[in-house]
Amino acid sequence: MNTKPLILLVEDDRFISRAYKDGLEQSGFEVETATNGVEGMEQVRQRAPHLILLDLIMPEKDGFEMLAELKIDKDLKRIPVIILSNLGQSTDIQKAKDLGAVDYLVKADSSMQEVIEKVKIHIAEHMT
Repeated sequence: MNTKPLILLVEDDRFISRAYKDGLEQSGFEVETATNGVEGMEQVRQRAPHLILLDLIMPEKDGFEMLAELKIDKDLKRIPVIILSNLGQSTDIQKAKDLGAVDYLVKADSSMQEVIEKVKIHIAEHMT
């Protein structure tokens, strides 16, 4: 039985995705990836993760659309979502929080260790 918390990383930049996946896996998490919101929603429905790390600017379905879709689904709305984006405008941050994101990290301002710490905090809160 796998006891590692599952994280879904939805990020269209493959280099960034690989870096976060590697860092999170080294910290003891199981990580699945998706490259856009459509793929992300398919994966969430197949196997609900303990937490979602979600980029905002993506093809097909952006992070705001995916977040809104998650939060109207009674089975999925409890999954904590941390936005991980380069959009740092207060309006974007507020919109994401209004849609239900539990946290908002600006990629350029957040180290890998900060991202991992936030993930650990929100998974611990969610699993208790």
